[in-house]
Amino acid sequence: MKALPISALFALVTLIGAHNAFAQVPQVKVDVQEIEVQVQNTPSFEAGNVKDKKIPNPKEWLEVEVKFECQTTSPDGLVPSLDLRYYIAIKGDGKTTMFQGDVRHVNIPAKEEMYSVVYLSPSSLIKATGKPRGFSTSDLYGVAVEVTYDGRVVTGMSEGGSGSWWKSASVSPVMEVLPKSETPFALLWLDRYADTQDDGRGR
Repeated sequence: MKALPISALFALVTLIGAHNAFAQVPQVKVDVQEIEVQVQNTPSFEAGNVKDKKIPNPKEWLEVEVKFECQTTSPDGLVPSLDLRYYIAIKGDGKTTMFQGDVRHVNIPAKEEMYSVVYLSPSSLIKATGKPRGFSTSDLYGVAVEVTYDGRVVTGMSEGGSGSWWKSASVSPVMEVLPKSETPFALLWLDRYADTQDDGRGR
């Protein structure tokens, strides 16, 4: 039997390794079911051993929540990670400002109703509208989300706007969409939302 040359053996091992790596990536299907947008006031908390301070007019935050469900071929029933990219366009005085931000969810259970959430801060809302208070969902032009798995966009959803408005926008996005972990809402409703890479629960 004639031995294979070293170069041929190397090519064969590389091909087998690439095939195994591809086979190890679980197949995933994501169904984005709903986008809900609402205005939230800055939450108030009580603490001991400090003097309470009244805040008569809490500031306003824009909350964007996405409901979704996953299917996977992974034997443990978990999707290792999903990246959600949010686009939020707000109408202002003669202009529209588009905000953008990403959230990476990890260890997402399949066949369960899951939620993702992001926020725009009070200062971002003022920047877009020029109004210190009184923001409402009627000030929105549109909201969209794209879901990426294993480096490719697998699904998405949009509310408002016209067509794929976030792809054809002529303005550069403002990178100020915040994950829940970077807002005063970080400790609220923990069991409602899918774990994220930066909230300490997804490690």
